[in-house]
Amino acid sequence: MLMRRHSRLTAPAVAAACLIGAAAPASAQDMVPHLAVYEITTGRAPAGVSPPEVRGTYVFRLQNECGGGMKFEQRLRFEAKGSGGSTEVDQTSTGWESTDGKRYRFTHRSAVDGKTEPEVRGEVASPERGDAQARFSQPPGRVVTLPAGTLFPLSIMRRTVKAAKDGETGFEAPFFLGDKPEQPQAVSVLLGKPPRRVIELPPPQGDRSLVDGRERFYFRASFYDEEAKSTGEPRHELSSVTLDNGVEVWGTQEMGELRLEYRLIRIEALPKPDC
Repeated sequence: MLMRRHSRLTAPAVAAACLIGAAAPASAQDMVPHLAVYEITTGRAPAGVSPPEVRGTYVFRLQNECGGGMKFEQRLRFEAKGSGGSTEVDQTSTGWESTDGKRYRFTHRSAVDGKTEPEVRGEVASPERGDAQARFSQPPGRVVTLPAGTLFPLSIMRRTVKAAKDGETGFEAPFFLGDKPEQPQAVSVLLGKPPRRVIELPPPQGDRSLVDGRERFYFRASFYDEEAKSTGEPRHELSSVTLDNGVEVWGTQEMGELRLEYRLIRIEALPKPDC
């Protein structure tokens, strides 16, 4: 699930992404370690909207860690061409999340047209009860309070798959990515059936055992920051078709006039770490 916000795109995926409470997350074993490569193209737009033409790639890597938890890395590279010219975007997010979803470390890097933005880095440790705190080392000294139940990139993946397996139609939760030292966003997730055009997509290259015969779940997520809450309009939206093992096969991102659509073109299983 591809996950970015504001000048970035939302997750995982990330989601971006990716969502995002919340009952106990599904077991970490439900998420298979893998390397996935996606092709990015221009997404569909409503009548009267002419989105920039987009072409690029998105790479997502998910691995188990020797000390427990899972590490993820996602890199997004694309060019958007519109009436005002073209823009090249290169974004990388890496993070580690504990199996119980209470600890989270994150690093975010971004460049636009070759100009690098300041790196964002920090970590979260949630107490057994009460609010957690996100402490940033870059920018230094920044602290953000997170309400109990805040979800992070991997725990939101697990929560979404669990909701689909349990027959839920949707859920709401606070979500924190950490790409900016700001309050978590509110996310509203609706679950449904995968679009027909996604079911008919060609299979990816690579390890087909990771995708063949797996159950598919469709969801659409709307993200709200404090300003968006006051207007009732989401800051951005995404949709995704994700398998029951956490592998995403298709997704979209919508933010302003920008529309991205990405599909899985290659998938590989990753070995267990040599601990």
